[in-house]
Amino acid sequence: MSKFRIILPMLTFFVLLSADAAGGDETIRARALFTGDIMVHQEQLAAARNGTSWDFKPQIRRTLPLFWNSLAIGNLETVFAGKGKNFSGYPAFNTPDELTGALNYLGIDIVTLANNHILDKGLAAAARTTKILDEAGIFWTGLASQDDLDEPLVVEYAGLRWGFVNYSYGSNIRRTAVSSDDLTLNYISNNAVISGLKRVMSYSPDVTVACLHWGNEYQYTPTKRQKEVAALCLENGASIVIGTHPHVLQPIEITSSDRYAVVAYSLGNFISYQRTKPRERSVVLAVDVEKEPGGRAGISRVSVAPTWVSSKNYSGKRNIETVYAGEGGPFNHAGLPEGELASARAAGQAVLEFLGADDEPDEDGFYTIWDSASPDKYPKSRRKTPE
Repeated sequence: MSKFRIILPMLTFFVLLSADAAGGDETIRARALFTGDIMVHQEQLAAARNGTSWDFKPQIRRTLPLFWNSLAIGNLETVFAGKGKNFSGYPAFNTPDELTGALNYLGIDIVTLANNHILDKGLAAAARTTKILDEAGIFWTGLASQDDLDEPLVVEYAGLRWGFVNYSYGSNIRRTAVSSDDLTLNYISNNAVISGLKRVMSYSPDVTVACLHWGNEYQYTPTKRQKEVAALCLENGASIVIGTHPHVLQPIEITSSDRYAVVAYSLGNFISYQRTKPRERSVVLAVDVEKEPGGRAGISRVSVAPTWVSSKNYSGKRNIETVYAGEGGPFNHAGLPEGELASARAAGQAVLEFLGADDEPDEDGFYTIWDSASPDKYPKSRRKTPE
């Protein structure tokens, strides 16, 4: 398990990601970013090959400005089993360790591992994946020992305490073959979700995030079960619910009871080689949080930056890269063929209309979904699908 663990009651991961906490008489402001699936198909392996090593940074470099000054979380849907297990894409993923260098470069702080591909190469490969992430300084959640099931991740960032739980609907490997005394996958169940959130709450978090790998692949609407589990998460303290697995976007909802909360049922693919529309388009979701002196933290804004995966032969080779698909922000599109940029922006417009985002971006390239300045203005889809 993680070398960053400090022995605390219930053996929770507890990590200090930022020592720059705001003073007690100042308003604390922080941003969390969430990406969809981070996948590496065979075509991406070929594009990243550089002699005897691999360089994945070119595949995500164009989105770098999105990740400045944020706590960034992504769903890692591959494993680091080592070259002895042969590097491969779908259906059983195994990616070179060099991918962690790209994740560090992008600014990914945390990855979720509870997904249907984390056990593609077996328990030993899953365990090695956590070791490689530890060595890269990337925190993770979604796996645990049998003695400490439903273990949450708790971090401090920008003066706020953030708690995470992570569960998957299942695995591509039979459940009876994917647990041992040392490692098991966090499976979604009502009891597990309640238990995990209860453990997070014992640490008095400012923000609690539930990350769920769920739903039906390539379906644009959440299932009844997704809605049930999302409601359960909100009832038990989560204020942010993030979904992955369908590989396409699903709606983002804002709810309100005693506090505002956001549910993103599926964020689609951040990077992959799934080329069928709309699997090649996604968003980076930004959730801004504020905490007034003496008050409790609350969501102040929810926004999205549309992205699109380009695949084009230019500069003498095939380039696979996630590009910003909006109209704003400090983005460098140098070298990207004009037709690719036009395709990206068309996809981005469809995504924004599907999610009901505002028409104009801010200076960083994000489009508002909801803002506490207009709390009664909820997102309303203007398009039936993200295609």
